[in-house]
Amino acid sequence: MSSDTNGNNINNNSIDFNEFKMITNVELIKNENKNQLIIEINKNYETSITLDYDVQLKDGKLFLVDDSLKKINRNRLESIKSGILNLISINISQNLINKTTKRKTYYIHPPIPLIGHTAFGLIDRGTNIIQVRGLSGCNINCPFCSVDEGRYSKTRKNDYYVDLDYLIDEYKKIVEFKGNKHIEAHLDGQGEPSLYYPLPDLVQKLNEINKKGKGIVSMQSNGMNLTYKLIDELEEAGLHRMNLSINAIDEKMSRMLSGSRDYDIEHILDIAEYVKNSKIHLLIAPLLLPNVNDEEFKKVIDFAVQLEQKNPQNIINPITNKKNPIVGAQLCLTYQFGRKIKKMKVWKFKKFYDLLKYYENEYKKKGIDVQLDTPLSKAFGNHRRKKLPSPFKLNEIIRAKVVLDGRVNGEVIGVAKDRVIQIINVHQNYEKLMGKSVKVKILRTKDNVFVGALV
Repeated sequence: MSSDTNGNNINNNSIDFNEFKMITNVELIKNENKNQLIIEINKNYETSITLDYDVQLKDGKLFLVDDSLKKINRNRLESIKSGILNLISINISQNLINKTTKRKTYYIHPPIPLIGHTAFGLIDRGTNIIQVRGLSGCNINCPFCSVDEGRYSKTRKNDYYVDLDYLIDEYKKIVEFKGNKHIEAHLDGQGEPSLYYPLPDLVQKLNEINKKGKGIVSMQSNGMNLTYKLIDELEEAGLHRMNLSINAIDEKMSRMLSGSRDYDIEHILDIAEYVKNSKIHLLIAPLLLPNVNDEEFKKVIDFAVQLEQKNPQNIINPITNKKNPIVGAQLCLTYQFGRKIKKMKVWKFKKFYDLLKYYENEYKKKGIDVQLDTPLSKAFGNHRRKKLPSPFKLNEIIRAKVVLDGRVNGEVIGVAKDRVIQIINVHQNYEKLMGKSVKVKILRTKDNVFVGALV
């Protein structure tokens, strides 16, 4: 954050927070001798600073009204106000809190690379899809979550938010490398993509890039944060597809599977219908947890089929020149660092696809043609494309500079050769390693996602 001594952001005895896009709200809490500013950053984050001066807050402007400041000259006053802005900048960098998860959040901006980590940034797996991960952190706590996300996570200790302009600039570079033809920007991640702010701006900027080569922008969502207004804005911004996760129709079961008492299945179903009636393609994505939600899984598919019959799909995917399916059924798997419901059984994919084929045939007997067992990668036109080169080799020993604390305990994040590296086996405090160059053995290089061990 910067100030302008000519008065653009600082005017006389006031600071106008309305001129900083990232600051979405400010509250002032007055104590006996000190004033605390609670500053909301991009809707979902906040930090605070304590001021020794007497101040007032009105309409997003902070006025310095302390008697001791009345006699100082203008240059000194401007210096004090610049100091306040610098203090806010430092706190955004060092003391930002995710309002949803209550975790410390790192604001990612240059020169931290956006390629190399699964929690934030950009992922290129050698296809026409570029995964866009603007943040981490989720607003529900699914008991089967593959990355142990949510407020009550037992393993995640830090979150990340990527600056919008930086995310777009780096995305452009990957598109230019791969060739801007039939590219899909897919907003997903270790969290809920709809919590990113400003989401419509992100979608619009991605769409402006991709539509030049008949590409699209798509996103995943659990639906909790979606509103009519936000959907309207996403439609206007050019969002092509919304993958909406619905795992049960029953109220009790749906809340259990979301891990949240606030989960409102009626709201989600209403949102699904609203999206279906927009220019955004709706893909309902139920997850089968064998021996847990078997009956509800089928009910979700029935709901999707009924929506499709009520309002048939007419949106053409420019990548395939075909209409997209209404259902994207998935099978729940187990992961090393994920959560698992004890009663859930583990299925092989053949059994899962046999079930989907059976459902397909049952619908056909009723005269309903619904596509269930075709892999989504084929349905959406996913295909192999040139992949970003990896600057590291497996088992190579490199030096990396530690720049951030890790996502979980025992990890830090390092930088080398314009890549970020998840460094594990760390038994020292992050503060002692911050800024230092350390030796790292590269353990993973697949898809330009890098994991290394401290040596």
